Amino acid sequence: CVSSSSDSFPSCHRTTMERVNRIARHVSAGLVGDEGRSLSSAPTAGSSPIIESLKGKIATLAKERSALKADLLKSHGEKKIQDVTVEMAINGARSMKTMVTETSDLDANTGIAYRGKSLYECNKELPKAPGGSCALPEAAFWLLLTGEVPSEAEVRAFTEELHKRSEIPANVMATIDSLPKETHPMTQLSVAMLALQKDSKFAKQYDLGMKKNEYWEFALEDSLDLVAKIPVVAAKIYRRTFKDGKMPAYNSKLDWAAN
Repeated sequence: CVSSSSDSFPSCHRTTMERVNRIARHVSAGLVGDEGRSLSSAPTAGSSPIIESLKGKIATLAKERSALKADLLKSHGEKKIQDVTVEMAINGARSMKTMVTETSDLDANTGIAYRGKSLYECNKELPKAPGGSCALPEAAFWLLLTGEVPSEAEVRAFTEELHKRSEIPANVMATIDSLPKETHPMTQLSVAMLALQKDSKFAKQYDLGMKKNEYWEFALEDSLDLVAKIPVVAAKIYRRTFKDGKMPAYNSKLDWAAN
């Protein structure tokens, strides 16, 4: 720590206190009204009709599942699920039931399921691109988020929303270009995703002291931003690593995966 003659309080201590105060605001915000806090969505910087609809569906589902969680804990919190053996622990928790999830499941006999639907059922029921025979990835994303099969109109609007979020900041492109071309593509992708943190909506709101019941909204905002940008970043990495480095123009008339 260094203090000047005009400032008897060391700068590092001042920085630490500012950080402590920020954390205190954050914690306090999360505790106020904790018993009756609402799970309804609030407008954010990324608001649009389709996003407000998506958040409304997630908020409704969250209320239902929160009530179910509370009931399970109250009625069955002490119930034993299974015995754990040394072999299970040594082999990385193999066959151990240690997580509650309903978004997706991998069964040894029936395979992968999204929200209780097999991949065959998902491909059959989810909207497809015009003239296509495969379900659109953004439709599967909607299903995972909401538990509902989206309509054709919802998928079109969702795709348009992802297009709007797809632009990559110049500093991130420059960061990718600064890496040796021999760098593994997955390493390049990881670096690019981390470089996008500067524009994180969650980080910004966290520093402002958002309440805990708002976490999911801004985590969703960041998730949507990342999902929208990944195809462009992946194309950039592929072109510079395996081709001539020239990027084809982004085509917003195509679906999310086609770019």
